[in-house]
Amino acid sequence: MKPTKNLLIAASLLSLTSLASAQEAEEIVVTGLRANDYNELPAVTFSKKADFLVQQVELINDSRSPDLRRSEIFQTIKNLIAASKKIRGIELSYGEGFLTPVNLDDESLKILDDKKSSDTSRIKFSIKIAIAEKESAKSKIDELKKFLKNANLVGRTEIENRGDIGLSIVRPEQYRAEILSLIAKENTKLKESLGSGCYTENEGLSGRVAWDRTAVDELVLYIRYSTKVVCK
Repeated sequence: MKPTKNLLIAASLLSLTSLASAQEAEEIVVTGLRANDYNELPAVTFSKKADFLVQQVELINDSRSPDLRRSEIFQTIKNLIAASKKIRGIELSYGEGFLTPVNLDDESLKILDDKKSSDTSRIKFSIKIAIAEKESAKSKIDELKKFLKNANLVGRTEIENRGDIGLSIVRPEQYRAEILSLIAKENTKLKESLGSGCYTENEGLSGRVAWDRTAVDELVLYIRYSTKVVCK
């Protein structure tokens, strides 16, 4: 029997309920602008503007006393957090592939001693700025750079950018239904083009939502699926 659009979506969503729930709080960070090989992408993709532009930074302090270095770095972070609360959309996060809000009480936020210089300490985290659908990436980048330039650094603390500005998207799995709906529409178009004696079979719909960066502030989301056309 030929699968209907509603059955296609319902079956896929049912099998992925637990998977989507596990990703409910994820914020994915994407660094670097990739040159896509569109031959490797599935036929159906979903374009989405990023939720945040992200700049990874590193605080460096070379005060003589380890306690003083730690104190000056933590006070600098506190100053950055306080300043971010005065500007709409700016937040501090940490993590490599997945971002979480900076919490100075969290033991996973560690100040590390420089292996090459015994009197220097460092810590990496990210400063991000929200970007709405109709907002200019350039203006938001300028706003982010201004925030960093005006950072209130304590003592011998310095701040350095690490890499280019990346972007992040919150809970990419929430767009699964939209991607599946587009796949179902594509199946309908194929049937209409090939005739009533043909139908489609899809494989891979249980895979997770994947993503790639296509512009300064845009991602393409997709599920790695394949389509088989059956004609009788």
